Amino acid sequence: MTKYSIIKRLFSIRRLREFTKNQHGGTLAIVAFSAIPLVALTGISVDTSRGYMVKSRLSAALDAAALAGGRAFNSPNRDDDIRTYFKANFPDGYMGTTVEGPNIVVDEVNERIALDATAKFDTSFMRIVGFNDMTIKSDAEVERAKRPLDVILALDVSGSMGQSGGDGNSRISAARGAAKILTMSLFGKKETSDYIRIGLVPWNAKTNITYNGVAYDEAQTTEVPVPAFTNPYTGETQDVIYKVNNSPVPLLSKPDSYFWGGCVYSRFLDDGDDSNDADVAYGPGTYGTTLWPAWQPVGKEGEPQLGLWNVCTSSQDGQECTKCSEHGITPLQNSKSAVLDAINSLQNPEGTTNVASGLGWAWRALMPEAPFTEAASGPDIERTRAIVLLTDGENFGGWGDAYQGQFGHGDSARPALNERLRKLARNVKDDGVVIYSIQFFYNSTDQAQLMQDIASGPNAPYYHYAPNATDLKVIFEDVAEHIASLRLTK
Repeated sequence: MTKYSIIKRLFSIRRLREFTKNQHGGTLAIVAFSAIPLVALTGISVDTSRGYMVKSRLSAALDAAALAGGRAFNSPNRDDDIRTYFKANFPDGYMGTTVEGPNIVVDEVNERIALDATAKFDTSFMRIVGFNDMTIKSDAEVERAKRPLDVILALDVSGSMGQSGGDGNSRISAARGAAKILTMSLFGKKETSDYIRIGLVPWNAKTNITYNGVAYDEAQTTEVPVPAFTNPYTGETQDVIYKVNNSPVPLLSKPDSYFWGGCVYSRFLDDGDDSNDADVAYGPGTYGTTLWPAWQPVGKEGEPQLGLWNVCTSSQDGQECTKCSEHGITPLQNSKSAVLDAINSLQNPEGTTNVASGLGWAWRALMPEAPFTEAASGPDIERTRAIVLLTDGENFGGWGDAYQGQFGHGDSARPALNERLRKLARNVKDDGVVIYSIQFFYNSTDQAQLMQDIASGPNAPYYHYAPNATDLKVIFEDVAEHIASLRLTK
């Protein structure tokens, strides 16, 4: 009801006529008469202003609650999160109100949440004209945008991941559990999704670039003719590269089935000229004056001799051999069960730590250009891309690592390895990829700074420190919610 209608209700035409006929009271009566509507208008303004404030706060609370529900759409705690956010933004008894709601309506098929609530309060002045209370209603809606989301889990499988994670189980066990939480949160109840794909890149001192679980068959290796180029490692001219049966990654030489475990070196020459290196770059191409059409497989010089543990087959005997992980890459998948199976297969961590190798191959498995092209198909609209990188240790140099041990052995190689990682991370982020870095169990100021530097932001939700397995699960839940929020629309 408008202010005019309220005043009209106060003073009917009949009562006005009676007043004008009465000549007693004169000016005093006129002043008194004028004061009544002024008081009424003032009271109406006070209660109306109060109503506007309640309306604004109610709408904001519903918006915040809807966004919280959208981020946790597939979480069993979704509705609790909605109510918690609503109450945090619209406390009980705010401005003397009583609230009904929020009422929650979920459309599972279209991934949409609709909320509404009603706030009621007793009026202060409007009751003198018969309006004892005021009721405010508001609603909000949020849904996941139909935007493809590609996520790569880049998980450390070095030897230290076999140690305790603080809950009586190994760190790799904790990583598996946390990665499954993220996967199930993003997929929700769906077994497959047209808009969500997740891949897995395990890594240690180097990365096994073969398809996970697919054995190398030397007999199926083929030569691919290319324009003549100078092999960056040998300095010799060649006009072929090699295609293997169990990886899309082109190779500079034919792997020996006796020695090759599936790993490749980073494209780095250690000649003092960074412009010629491609370790921090994406795909095949010319960098500086050097053409890198493929990657060099790690051969016997970087693998333990079969049947022997931690014994190199070259003149570097006595130094730690960085064995190639048995776990290959699981390309982007739209099948929840396929991703969960790949995560469950992560066992027997071994070897040392080279974070740049893991991040680099996570990047290459995420983008649509070769060598991995799984992101190329799907709806022709903007994609959201993210890498979730987890490690429990610092960079450590070793013979046969992704850099061929060129930076040295052990801790002495760390400064150079850290610098390569920072340069790589800048290029990944410049490519539009969001990086979430998770520092698990091991803690140091230098390591924290490094992990903050490579993340898309120095604090949560992009950088996290997880001191134990319990915190790691919570962090992966938070990361999953934030990744999901990248697809929210209102």
